[in-house]
Amino acid sequence: MQKSIQIGYDELFRLKCALAAKAGFRHISVNFTQVLDKTEDEWKAVTDDIAGILEENGLQCVQSHPYYYDLRISSEIQEERYEFAMKQAVIATAKLGGAWSVFHPRSSISTGFSVKQSYEDNRRVFSEYLETAVKHGSGIAVENLPIFPGLAPSMPFYSSNYEDVIALADSFRDEHAAVCWDTGHANLMCFDQAEVIRAVGNRIKCTHIHNNHRKNDDHNPPDNGTIPWEKVMPSFAEIGYDGPLTLETHCLYPDPMMLESFAKFNYECLEYLESLTTKENLP
Repeated sequence: MQKSIQIGYDELFRLKCALAAKAGFRHISVNFTQVLDKTEDEWKAVTDDIAGILEENGLQCVQSHPYYYDLRISSEIQEERYEFAMKQAVIATAKLGGAWSVFHPRSSISTGFSVKQSYEDNRRVFSEYLETAVKHGSGIAVENLPIFPGLAPSMPFYSSNYEDVIALADSFRDEHAAVCWDTGHANLMCFDQAEVIRAVGNRIKCTHIHNNHRKNDDHNPPDNGTIPWEKVMPSFAEIGYDGPLTLETHCLYPDPMMLESFAKFNYECLEYLESLTTKENLP
């Protein structure tokens, strides 16, 4: 498996990439959240800049994560500036060699939560992202969300039920449409994550790896939380998963010294998680 870490494109992107490479990473996910309200030419310049930084550091982009909508905005509401950025991020991902752009499904909540309307809204919009991805040689992956304890405890979100991502990914009937499995989000839902991973199966083509204590979506390193990795990681091997293990962990103190230690420690965590997917650890 490829050991990967997600890095946001911001003023520290070059430094973070250098430190990730120093720690041993050869693969990254690019978070495009801060790239917004740019023209098509400006997006091309951003893509060229990222490509140059990756080449400098011997890194390869394996996936990306463009997201702009607040998840509390109902799914039938579309904003042109966000939609443009989403599609430009898909194009950038493909140009950088990334196989998957990971998207948050959105929820229909304007007149009460509706699974049916959420499904229809996401399928309509994601069909456009998928068309763009296929045209440029990549794919899209839908991510499982939780019910966020710190955001709105009583508010459901589409795809917090893992069957939602199965239904949405399958609806496209296209090998370029897949699932990104988020371990931290799954942990917040308190189900048997290993069992659910087996249920989602080979639809999972990429990951977001992080941990929490089931109180908040903390995006902690793998060692800091309640996920039983010794049970969870073998389930990835059982479904034949061979894609990237991509950390989506947050460094709370982004000074150079902390960032270097953070990258090194996270790489070591991934080495351990990868070791749990070997044959001798399978049930």
